[in-house]
Amino acid sequence: MKRVVTILAVLILIGLCVFSCFLGPLGRNVVVRPHIQMPAEAFPVGPVRVPNTLMGLLIADLLLIGLFAAGTRHIRAGRPEAMVPRGLQNLVETIYEFLANFLRNILGDRAEKMLPLLITFFLFILVANWIELIPGFDTVGIIEHVHEGVEGHAVQKVGPILLLSHEKGEYMLIPFLRAANTDLNVPLALALISVFMTQVYGVQALGWSYFYRFVNIKALVSGGLMGVMNFAVGLLETLSEFTKIISFGFRLFGNIFAGMVLLLVISSLVPFVAPLLFYLLELFVGAVQALVFMMLTAAFIAVATAGHGEHH
Repeated sequence: MKRVVTILAVLILIGLCVFSCFLGPLGRNVVVRPHIQMPAEAFPVGPVRVPNTLMGLLIADLLLIGLFAAGTRHIRAGRPEAMVPRGLQNLVETIYEFLANFLRNILGDRAEKMLPLLITFFLFILVANWIELIPGFDTVGIIEHVHEGVEGHAVQKVGPILLLSHEKGEYMLIPFLRAANTDLNVPLALALISVFMTQVYGVQALGWSYFYRFVNIKALVSGGLMGVMNFAVGLLETLSEFTKIISFGFRLFGNIFAGMVLLLVISSLVPFVAPLLFYLLELFVGAVQALVFMMLTAAFIAVATAGHGEHH
């Protein structure tokens, strides 16, 4: 019986894939080809136009705040129920303990002061990446006249709802929601915070002498040839701090924006079943990007807060 059900399920999936090919460009071409642009789209809210990536960012913030507010309510209220965590409290404590222990292995005793920043980085980036997979992101919005240089579509009415059709026309979709990290401004802002806080932790750990690693005038004046080399290395260290901002920002933006494009294109080519595989891929990519951002920030902070002897 189980074998029959399995074979039937496989046949249904294959049938849906074949059927979706007839809907897409290989067949009748009735699926609307997605409009993809790098800058965030903006839709009107009263007299102002709001970027849809801002709405995605706010939703990610609200989800995180709601989760941790609900999960820690017994702890904040000092109730006895907090002694035996259940439900959301158990989930929140599990997430925190896993990430905290992971970071302690990288930073050692220095981790406690940096845990709030690093864990916030991971959770925000993770949620901001994953909410893109919620139905409605990039596909529900308002219909406007096309901008110059953009291919438009005709509009058809289904009850009170307007839909774009595959036929050429003068309209385009402006989505209400788009993942925050598909807007380059958000990854660059995260990168700036990461690099800035690295300098803050470095000064807290080593004092103002921390900046000698960047501009060591004393070594240049009295250190001879080695002093000149140390000064030149400091200039390279300064340059590397700026390149971190670029690498952090563009790595996160590139992976998440490419994932958004991939999902839109696959959904237009083969609308049924096939996109599910890429949804699973994007779950993995979103988690990896959050983990990489957190780990690199932790590694850079570990280097910045290490004394001269610890470098050797």
